[in-house]
This record gives sequence, structure tokens and C-alpha cells, in this order.
Amino acid sequence: MRISQINKSYLLIAILLAAAILRFDRINQPFIDVTTWRESDTATIADNFYRGNWNILYPEISWNGPGQNYVGYEFQTLTYITAMLYRLFGQHDWVGRTVTALFGLWSIFAFYQLVRRVWDEKHAFASATFLAILPGNIYIDRSFVPDPVMVSLVVTSFWLLVAYLQTERLYYLLLATLIGMLGFLTKITGIFVGIPMLIAIITILGRKRMLRSKQLSLICVATIVMFVPVIAYYLWAHYISFNYPPYHIAASGNWLWSEGLSKWLQEKYFLEKLFWILRDFWTKPVIILVFVGLLLRPDLYNRDDNKAPWLFHWWIVAIVIYYLIGAKQLVDNRTNLNIINPAAAALAGHAVIAIALWCKRRVGYPATVAFMAAIILFIGGFGYQDLKGIYYQPTAEKDYKLGLALRSLSQPSDLVVTIAHNIGNPVAIYYCQRRGWVFPPAWKGVVWWADDDMKNNSKTIRLLEELRAKGADWLGIVNQQKIQLSKDNPKFFKYIQRTFEVNQESPDYVIYRISLDKRLPSKT
Repeated sequence: MRISQINKSYLLIAILLAAAILRFDRINQPFIDVTTWRESDTATIADNFYRGNWNILYPEISWNGPGQNYVGYEFQTLTYITAMLYRLFGQHDWVGRTVTALFGLWSIFAFYQLVRRVWDEKHAFASATFLAILPGNIYIDRSFVPDPVMVSLVVTSFWLLVAYLQTERLYYLLLATLIGMLGFLTKITGIFVGIPMLIAIITILGRKRMLRSKQLSLICVATIVMFVPVIAYYLWAHYISFNYPPYHIAASGNWLWSEGLSKWLQEKYFLEKLFWILRDFWTKPVIILVFVGLLLRPDLYNRDDNKAPWLFHWWIVAIVIYYLIGAKQLVDNRTNLNIINPAAAALAGHAVIAIALWCKRRVGYPATVAFMAAIILFIGGFGYQDLKGIYYQPTAEKDYKLGLALRSLSQPSDLVVTIAHNIGNPVAIYYCQRRGWVFPPAWKGVVWWADDDMKNNSKTIRLLEELRAKGADWLGIVNQQKIQLSKDNPKFFKYIQRTFEVNQESPDYVIYRISLDKRLPSKT
């Protein structure tokens, strides 16, 4: 039976159902997996919205002590929705993961609609299937980070833009403008998808000989309307980062102009690291399929004026431009790579369709279907197993336990200091539900410290004394860092042991009481 004879609605539902099963696996996992740092940082913002700071223009973190600690982050679409849902379902980690998973599922549906319009139905089903089973896409879609929300909104805007180009129905353009605006606000890196969007406009209107038409004028007006709020918000975020502690704007320090081209060339442009990330995110077979898809000529399949056959090739070009100026940002914060997954899924789907057509001519339709199904099951099954073995691992479980212990020991008004398994990770701060500081604390110009900063005896002692003077009540250290401190910074470690009382100790962490005037009975 040919795909065209299958009930298309049921086939799409089956793809979405499989995607949902994969994304809702372990949906109640705390934010302790590989993306723990970014997830717990995001969670502190949602927590502060939920606890009373409902002004979306002032995203607030909890890891820089008491007072107003606003950060120049992206527009808080994800955290604000999550905070509102906390009021209905309670504050649970599965709520935030569910929000991103639902956006991820919608992005598959919107992506199917986009590919169907710019290519055809069979390519749309193949591409949506790959987007549903790509291990990296599954992982990011269930992570409490803004990337899946941004990608979902931008892909939806793209689909509606193409629908407008093909039909000239104004409501498509209006929806594309509003949804695209929210997508770029949610994460500004979505703007790189503007390059394939521009290619779609030029290609479709050019083939229809409408490049000087009223339709193009309306698109220009819509673009201005879309970008004015985006530019205004990110100027505001810049203002926030200069006027409120911890004086931090998102993604600072990870761009080409921050470190210079020579340093990145010394690192070979992080290409080896990128390959290993893509191997985990896509699997080796998908990397090969993407490469094959790049080499194939999609315009051999469709010469319709309403199509944009090279669109996803240009999407890859856009990401290459992104990589040239933001390689460190992409490899260090790998959830940013979610923006390339739709293009990879489309090209892999295109390669599979080409292979299927070749096989059909030689071995017949049934054998071809069986072969294609085997490829998809292999990629989905083995890729997902590898993903669980790498990215779902509870790398910050000790920090999580430390946070829960601090919550049970402390009062809501107490201030805590935490030294996590990764320096600067706020996961224990989030789970203790208290204000406090990651250690070493943030200060203007430097927010995320390197591990080497913990080896400076005089600096670390001075910084901890400053936090003590600011009212810090508790110090929690995960066991891994406790052992490391005793080796690398023995004077600082002895200072802690000599100055503060151990209140609770376990194989995972140790908690010291800092504030002497609020001393509680020791628990060991």
C-alpha cells in the first residue's frame, strides 16, 4: 500500500504519539541530568515568578543573595507559563518538563506542515518522523530550557509565512508575525532561521513574479512590526544586566569577539567537540543521511511555483554562519543546537525518500518499506538507549540531596551558600528553596567561575568571610568538592573546618552552620 493511500491523519497521529512516549519518559526527573545547570537556573526564575515577582520584564534569580537580583535573559515565555501552571498543579519539576515537551510535540506538527508546503507530503512524513526520533531533539524537548519553546514558535511562524506566500491570505501573515515575534523574544538565536525564511520569500514570490508586489510590501511592514518589540526587549535586557546584580546578560563571553579568532583557531574551532555532540544527538547513521541529503537536488522532485526546494540547505547555511560567530556558545551549551534539528530532520528525510525510491525500483515496494522501517527503528531505538546512558544520568543527584537537606534544616528567611559538583551550578539553591549564593559568588563582569578559582586560598577565604558578613547562615558542600578542596585548597578547607560547625554530614554532602547566633542542634 502506498503512503498516499494511508489515512494521513492516523499516520501523523502515530508519529506524534511515538514522539510523546519518548518525550514523557522520566518526565518527573528532577533537574539533575546533564543540563542541570541551565535547567536549575531557569527554574529559579520560574520559582520567583510563582512566589510573587510576576513582572515578566524582571526575571529574577536566587543564587546571588538577598535583594533584587535581576538578569538580562531572554523573554521569559517558558518560565512565566510554568509559574502560572504551578498555581494549578503545584510546584513540581514535571510541570516545567511537560511545558517544553508539549511545545516540542507541536513543533513536530508545525514542521510537518512546513515541509508539506515547501516540498511534498511524503517528505513531510519522513522529516517529521526523524524530528520525532532524533535523540538530541528528544533530550532537549524534555529539558527545562527555552530552546524547544523558541524552535516550536519559530517553525510555526515559518509554516504560516509559507502558507501566506502560497495563498495570499492575510491572516496567515498576521499569525506568522505575532508568533515569530514571540519566538525571537523567547530566544534571540532563533533569528538565524530568518535566513531560510528570506530564501522562501525570494523563491516563492520570484517564481510567481511577485517580488515587487503588494504582498512583498506587506511582508516588509510585518517584519518591522515583528522586530521592533524584539529589539526593544533585548535593549531592555542589556539595561537590566548593567543596573542590577549579578550584572549578567545571557550568553555573554561565548562569542567570537569575546575571545578572538586566534584562540578559536587554536581550539580548531571546537569541531571535534561538535562532532561528538552531533554523534550523540543525531547518531552516526543520521549524520550520514544528512550529508547525503545535502548532496541531493531537491528540485528534481518538485518544480511547482509554490515550492522552495533548497530551503533546508539554506537553513544549514544559516547555522554555519551562527557557528562561525558562536561556536563556543553552541558546544558549551549544547541545547542551543536544537535550532539545527529541523533542518537535519528534513535533509535526513529527503535522503531516506531518495533511497526508498531507488530501492523500490530494484527490490519492490514491500522490501523497501521493511528496509526503511528497520532504519528508523535502528536510529530511534539505539539512539534513545545511548541518550539515556549519557544525558539522562543523574549527574547532580548529590546537589539535589544537598538542597533538600538544606531546606529541612533552614528557615525560609535563612541564606545559604553552596559549593556544587560543578562550580556555579545553582541546583542546590533551587531545591533548598532559599536565597543564597553559589560559591564562589557572582560579581560584576564574572558570573560563572572556573574550577581553578577554587584553588586560590586567600581569595576563597576572603569571599566566604564577605558572605558571612552579609548574613549567610549555612554552607553546603557536595562530597566531591569537599575532597577536591582538601587536596587543592587545604588552607581554605581547614579554615571552614576550624570556623564553622558541622551540622549534618552524609556520604553525599556536608552542611556547616555559619551564623553562630542561630546555632541549631547538630545532626549527624
